Amino acid sequence: MTAEPQLFELHELARERGIDGYRLLSKAELMEAVGDLPPPGPTVVEAAAVRDGLAVLTLRGQGGDNALALETLEQLADEVERLAADESVRMIAITGSGSRIFCSGADLERVRGLPGKEVTERGSRACDRIAAAGVPTVALMNGHAVGGGIDLALACDWRIAAQGAKLRFIHNELGYCPPWGGAQRLSRLLGAGVALRLFATCDLLSADEARTTGLVDAVLPREKLLGRAESMAGKVARAGREAVSATKALLGETAATGHEPAFAALWDANATMQA
Repeated sequence: MTAEPQLFELHELARERGIDGYRLLSKAELMEAVGDLPPPGPTVVEAAAVRDGLAVLTLRGQGGDNALALETLEQLADEVERLAADESVRMIAITGSGSRIFCSGADLERVRGLPGKEVTERGSRACDRIAAAGVPTVALMNGHAVGGGIDLALACDWRIAAQGAKLRFIHNELGYCPPWGGAQRLSRLLGAGVALRLFATCDLLSADEARTTGLVDAVLPREKLLGRAESMAGKVARAGREAVSATKALLGETAATGHEPAFAALWDANATMQA
């Protein structure tokens, strides 16, 4: 479904279309006055200036859901690789805009109609590139993570969640296996049995529950997430940059493999049933 526009977006459209007195109208009146709304663009990736070795990438989606089009994932991977090549960067943080959602998963409006092979291969390659970055990465989960948003968080080395955030393992409920390597990465992190239980029961974990299992490294008030990342980056900066990169590479295979044929078959079967 297309996300309902925010009030500021309606104000901008009303101003562009020359609607008098638009600031005095209610949201419902604005929507009627504006008429047909343009479809929201894909989530974009915003890069902040590097500060004390920390680079921050922010997912900014119209409507605040921070959904992942394939282009968004690829842009995110491009930015991670660009920053990892910068000698001044010692750690990269990925977060979401707003205070409610870190990432709502795949942008279904933009991937619907694509073959499953393309959905899983392009997204998986992007997540693999993020996982293979030569500097540590951390997902600052400012809000909820749903479906493919969990795959993205698992592609990072560490995860810090805001108090009140939840992780929803909705993949199997939608009729798919995790598309971008989340199953393998979660299995390596927590063990196959725990990973299967979370996916098969379509579990909904609070941030505190995720911390107890080891899926999340810390749970903090939302306003303290960035400060924790800055502190971590400062500690990482005390180590040799090349030594950290080499150590990360030694810790195991970063690519998640084997899921692509399974996802593609399920995706295409669902598309056929919905046609």
